[in-house]
Amino acid sequence: MKGKLKKIIVCAVTIAMTSTLLFGCSGKKDNKKNDVVYTKEEASTTKAMVIGDYDVYMDELMIYAIQEITLYGVTPDMIEADEKTYKEQTLALARETKILYDVALHNNVELNDDDIAARDKLINSFKSVIPEEVFEKYGISDEVIEKVFTERTYVEKFENDIKNKMGKDISDDLTEAYKDYNFQKLYYMVFPTIEVDEDGNPATDSEGNYIEASDEKKEEAKDNAQKAADEINSGKDCKDVAESYGVSNYCSEMNGYVGAYSEEMNEALDKLQAGECTEIIDSDLGYVIIAVLSDHDSDLQESYVYSVANDYLNDQYESLRNDWLASIPVDVENDMEGDAWEKYSMKDLSQILNDAGIVMPAVSQ
Repeated sequence: MKGKLKKIIVCAVTIAMTSTLLFGCSGKKDNKKNDVVYTKEEASTTKAMVIGDYDVYMDELMIYAIQEITLYGVTPDMIEADEKTYKEQTLALARETKILYDVALHNNVELNDDDIAARDKLINSFKSVIPEEVFEKYGISDEVIEKVFTERTYVEKFENDIKNKMGKDISDDLTEAYKDYNFQKLYYMVFPTIEVDEDGNPATDSEGNYIEASDEKKEEAKDNAQKAADEINSGKDCKDVAESYGVSNYCSEMNGYVGAYSEEMNEALDKLQAGECTEIIDSDLGYVIIAVLSDHDSDLQESYVYSVANDYLNDQYESLRNDWLASIPVDVENDMEGDAWEKYSMKDLSQILNDAGIVMPAVSQ
């Protein structure tokens, strides 16, 4: 139960993406990194970076730092070993979110009552997870928590709406394109004409060539393949037939559609219905027969369309998303303001979250 609770805690912090922890080195005169306390006013007025027309203050950046730490299980030791990388990733996350938020606004995204309710639920969950002393110590206000959660809600709604529309359009196009295709589930049966090892794998000689079986064994394999095909065509279950001839280890189920095979195979399979079998096919490994388990399979067609549509969607959406992110030019050095972020110790934040039991074991990035 404790492990499950920890996962819930991490999800709440990550989804929220808005923490109010303000850790930071503040505007003290000391140039060394240290655990400096901000008041709410200091936290919300200490500008750290600029993203397009948006000024980003330290209180907002702390939220993204919390997400970085909780999402990837970044412990104090990990930060001590490579703080620069984790701080860069935090800034990248802030830039990405702010740019996508800007794109969402320019695409007239509006939040409805359900969106607001979902946002408020996440905020409440987040605030219940982070110890109150953290908010008090680092000057994180309810206002900045709501701001960051709101922006993230806009981004998620925009991305989800675009994905859903793109996915539907792609699926509709593919469904139309493949509506007349004959999708089949097949049972591929091999009667070996080569020697096999004790594990049933093809045996090879010292040069890596298959070791041919004797002419007698080849003839027996061909005879068995023909008998098996006749039995299947007479109504016997293909898997039972394979078992009876001892070739189950050389059989496998395959999914496909007529049009995806060779011209000869397309013609042969298109004529067959479920329960029927092809004639013998000679291959390098043996004599092959293919039994049709189902034909014009609508479930298989739907599954295929979904799989292909998902691949198309991922590729097209990634390209579109990159275009959005390029809509606001980024200068990773000149976009920074002052030295607040440079002086800020991310390790201090990780230590407090770690001590609170919020940092889960590291996840590879």
